[in-house]
Amino acid sequence: MKKFYLLLLLTLGLAFGASAPSAADPLSEQITQTLETKLHSPFSQQVTELYRLNQFRPLWVGPQNAANYAALLQALENPLFNYNHKNFNRSEIKRLSFALDSGSISPASLPAVRARLDVLMSDALMQLLNFLRVGDVDWPLVQRKLKRLKETQDVQAAWDIHPKKLPDPQTLFTVLTQKDLQRFLRQQIPLEHRYRSLVALLQKYRHMPRFPKLSQGRTLRINSSDSRISQIKRMMKFFGDYPRNLPEDNEFDRRFAEAVRSFRERFKLPPGETIDNKVIHYLNTPKSEYIKKILVNLEKLKLYPHQWENDYVEVNVPEYKMRFYRNGRPVFASDVVVGRIDRPTPIFDSKMTYMVLNPTWTIPDNLVRRDLIPMLKKNPDYLRQHDIHVFTSYKPNAPEVELDFEKLFSYEHDQRPIPYRFVQFPSDSNALGKVKFMFPNKYSVYLHDTDNKKLFGYRYRVFSSGCMRVEKPIDFMELLLHYAAGNYTPEKIREILESNRPTTIRLKKAIPVHIVYFTVRRANGKDYFFYDIYLHDQIIWESMAGHKKQSFKVPEKRLNPLRKERKKKRHYFF
Repeated sequence: MKKFYLLLLLTLGLAFGASAPSAADPLSEQITQTLETKLHSPFSQQVTELYRLNQFRPLWVGPQNAANYAALLQALENPLFNYNHKNFNRSEIKRLSFALDSGSISPASLPAVRARLDVLMSDALMQLLNFLRVGDVDWPLVQRKLKRLKETQDVQAAWDIHPKKLPDPQTLFTVLTQKDLQRFLRQQIPLEHRYRSLVALLQKYRHMPRFPKLSQGRTLRINSSDSRISQIKRMMKFFGDYPRNLPEDNEFDRRFAEAVRSFRERFKLPPGETIDNKVIHYLNTPKSEYIKKILVNLEKLKLYPHQWENDYVEVNVPEYKMRFYRNGRPVFASDVVVGRIDRPTPIFDSKMTYMVLNPTWTIPDNLVRRDLIPMLKKNPDYLRQHDIHVFTSYKPNAPEVELDFEKLFSYEHDQRPIPYRFVQFPSDSNALGKVKFMFPNKYSVYLHDTDNKKLFGYRYRVFSSGCMRVEKPIDFMELLLHYAAGNYTPEKIREILESNRPTTIRLKKAIPVHIVYFTVRRANGKDYFFYDIYLHDQIIWESMAGHKKQSFKVPEKRLNPLRKERKKKRHYFF
């Protein structure tokens, strides 16, 4: 293939000549005619403007355009840019190129064929850029489906989706003029390190052997012997859990037990070294499901830029994990609890500007209606038990009052503003714990501590009403003090925490916060696949070219990780 492109470049350079055609040149006239009569493309307007900027001279053929020509041809064939092996005019480009190379085109037809090839190349560039920047997802359809969940499921699923646009023709013309196409195409790759990782994963799982389906049966553990073990070892070698140099026999030894533990960890199964029917179920995940999940995550990446900031916070909702990056490298990680499946954490970007030690918690009106009123009907003493105070309004100096229960209950099923403000004062039992991390947003969600640490022991940590509870908030706070607008020594922080007085610490540098929804991750040589807890992946898959459905139906059988707590008077609605 490389020899073909080299020969083609030499041939085209000789065939088209070294001098740029004048405005009256037959090639320019044929380009104009081709644009007017033969270009039937969604990108006709952009392609035409690109040629107008070049005075309708060729952009690709001729030795003066050789560098751009080679860069585009290589990109069209490169899985990094074209992992779905889309045609992007490649078959027609090859046909015309061979025809020119073989000398089978009559002299009278040469300008028309050259013009056709040049315009096809420009259109191929636009198709490639559209795939890299926008992708195959109908994002407005995704938004409509998410909004529809409110009507059909009473689920307020929010995702700030901002699809990219194509580069304007002037930008592309400058790139081509400067012979800078190769670098420019690489800059279009979203979150490049992750994107490259997922493209490599896609290649890996496309070559995944079609393993026979494993039968369910007795639980396997160390010293077990079973005919299924040899196949499981082969499977785990492919996945990367079991070293390739170890035998594929039917014995369950210590090294195989380590592989089982690794497999369980990658799928967030309960830790252990046994193979039960749940592990068998995950081992039987079909090849098509892996590929589908990777493709969906590649599409989600296209919503993001080439790279994020040097310092930022990322919360990956389906992984139940937050990470803090400094100079582009992760320096802190913590498990998090995220929104319930009926109250999902919104997906958006913001900037953290301050944190509050010993925070109060003001209960939002929607939670007063959905949670507090039903709770008070069952337990009228709930406010006193949880140190929740009642004020007449949201004004700073509003007086504290006794609650009129009957008056409050009348607001349960309508949208009138609640005539009270409910505030939980700082304490060890405060719902927000000892610190909250604030990044202003229209959803009124944030990161915070919690008084209910046991929730971090669950496999699916979906218990909040949208906010994200951090397992290691004090450690995170201490890292952020590096950015604080003021000097906060460990002694000063200890004094503040012991005082139980709300204290705001502002940051001299706003820290970007990215709340994301990635269900595939490659880390430490392992492939991680996370459960699509909010069904966002399925909605996206059914909004992609080739799989598009105009409406979305929530499956009847859906994992519900919410479990009733034992008889213990606690509140979990925050």
